Amino acid sequence: MPPPIRISDIPDDAKPLMAQLMVEDLLPIHVLIGGVENYRRVIHKAAAAGGNANSVVGDEIAHALTQLLDRVNEKTGADNMRLIQAAVRYFVIQDDGSGHDLESREGLYDDAHVVNAVVRYFGRDDLVVRSLPQSSGNTNFPH
Repeated sequence: MPPPIRISDIPDDAKPLMAQLMVEDLLPIHVLIGGVENYRRVIHKAAAAGGNANSVVGDEIAHALTQLLDRVNEKTGADNMRLIQAAVRYFVIQDDGSGHDLESREGLYDDAHVVNAVVRYFGRDDLVVRSLPQSSGNTNFPH
């Protein structure tokens, strides 16, 4: 059984997948950065093709994750690295159980909430995705 997610701000709907992702083998940083950049391009292509993909939110998520990955070093530790990697992997999975990322303007909102919880955990409020609608304090999101 995967360890519990230790960040309470991760939306409840995202916790099961994040728990699964937290136990994956660690990947090299360049692979994770490449995955983020590739998915950013997928989002932009989907938006350019007349789709509903939200490239603004996608860009903010990609920026936040890239900034976290750029600062990984030997002091980061395996547990923190697993958390960062899980956030990256959650982002690049198009159908993460909370709706398909590219099918609606809200499709990346769950990804943004996950990334926001992770960047806040690391004290990086400067990386918070800000292109989300204001909520009433509920970290769960519409389906």
